[in-house]
Amino acid sequence: MHGGIRHAGEYMCFSIYDVTVPVMLQGLAVMDDYLDHAQKLERSNCLDPGSVLTAKLAPGMLTFGEQFAVNCNKVELHLTKLMNRGWPTPRIVAMIYPALRGRLLETRGFLQTIQPVELMSAQTNTYQLTPSVARGWFGGNDYIRHVVLADFFFHIAVANAILRHLGAAVGKKDHLGHLTPYGSGDYS
Repeated sequence: MHGGIRHAGEYMCFSIYDVTVPVMLQGLAVMDDYLDHAQKLERSNCLDPGSVLTAKLAPGMLTFGEQFAVNCNKVELHLTKLMNRGWPTPRIVAMIYPALRGRLLETRGFLQTIQPVELMSAQTNTYQLTPSVARGWFGGNDYIRHVVLADFFFHIAVANAILRHLGAAVGKKDHLGHLTPYGSGDYS
């Protein structure tokens, strides 16, 4: 590579690990920041402590707090499925800030234990999905791209939308998280 330009025929390959674990760690950090925004919103608007956690966009949708608990459970479910491990038991989390922060921390800890080799065969496997969202068998690539990642970001986006709906000053920059140029790659 010369001057940040790739020559014809030169491709950068991402592993399943690369497109799941670091991405999810970043997304969970964003969700942790959203808890800060929620508490700041409660303080600045003289709302009852924890009231943002019970807010939702529409009837039948999960509350702001439930977005966190469900997303953490799904991260563990999807990743254990990709590693061909037994299914984890979903955790029930109290809808209070310390418990939700603790659950985010546990989930980050789980992700940090995953080694790239554990996800190497994930693309070549097939995965069965049952309702409520989709039904049937999906190849690894489709499951990862269209279910795992889409599901993960859905809950982050809904949490963002609830905060914005309530008047919090959050936007795309908050949704993207703490990006650093020249992260782990060589862009020279």
